[in-house]
Amino acid sequence: MKKTISIKSMSSKVLLYGGIALALFIMSSVGASAASATITVSLDLGSTGSDVTALQTYLATNASIYPSGLITGYFGPLTQAAVQRFQTTQGIVSSGTPESTGYGRVGPRTMSVLNSLMLQPTPIVWDQSPILSYPMIQRTNTSATFTWTTNEPAQGQVYYDTSALRADEATGPRQLPYVSGSYVAGVSGQLNHVITISNLQPNTLYYYLVRATDNSGNMSMIWPSTFHTN
Repeated sequence: MKKTISIKSMSSKVLLYGGIALALFIMSSVGASAASATITVSLDLGSTGSDVTALQTYLATNASIYPSGLITGYFGPLTQAAVQRFQTTQGIVSSGTPESTGYGRVGPRTMSVLNSLMLQPTPIVWDQSPILSYPMIQRTNTSATFTWTTNEPAQGQVYYDTSALRADEATGPRQLPYVSGSYVAGVSGQLNHVITISNLQPNTLYYYLVRATDNSGNMSMIWPSTFHTN
C-alpha cells in the first residue's frame, strides 16, 4: 500500500517551522545586541561611571545580594561583595580572586549573565533607592542653583569644593558614604529639589556631587562633575 504525501502540506510545514526558526534567530540576535549595550565594559574595584550605576541599580533589587542597596556609581568593596554573591548564586564562580578566576569582577561571562537578566521585563523588585534626574545648574559670579527631581520623596544634598571631591562607599546597610568638601542640604520629602550654594568665588572652577536620600535611608547620587562661576 502506497502512502501519499501532500507536497502542499509539506511546504506549509517547512514555511511554518522556517518562519519560527527565523523569528527565534531575530529575537535572540536583538536580545544579544540590546544586552551588550546594558553594561558595556568590564568592571573592577575602583571603577566608576554609568555602567557601575546600572550594575548597582540591578543588584539593589535583591537584598540578599546587595544588602546596602547603595547606588553611587563607584565600584567599592560593598559592590564587589555583591558581585561575588551574584556570581555564586548564578553558578559563575565562587572562589579565587578577580585576577585569577574573575571572582568579584564583572568580566565577559558575568557581564553576559547580568545583561540578560537586566533585560527581563519583570525583575525582582526590592526596596529601591531614589532615581535622580541630572541636575540643571544656574550660575552667577558668587552662587550656583541646582535643580533636579527624584522619583520618590527624598532629601537632596549638594557637595562642593574647589578641589576634586572624594566619595567613599559606605561601610554598612543604609549608612551614607563619606563625601569630602562642603555641602548644603534641602528639605526632606521632596520630589522637586532646588538647592542654592552661596558665597562662592567669582570665575572659579568648582567640583560638585548631588545626592538624594529617601525616608528609608536609601541613597543615590550623581557622580562628581564640575561647574564654573561667572
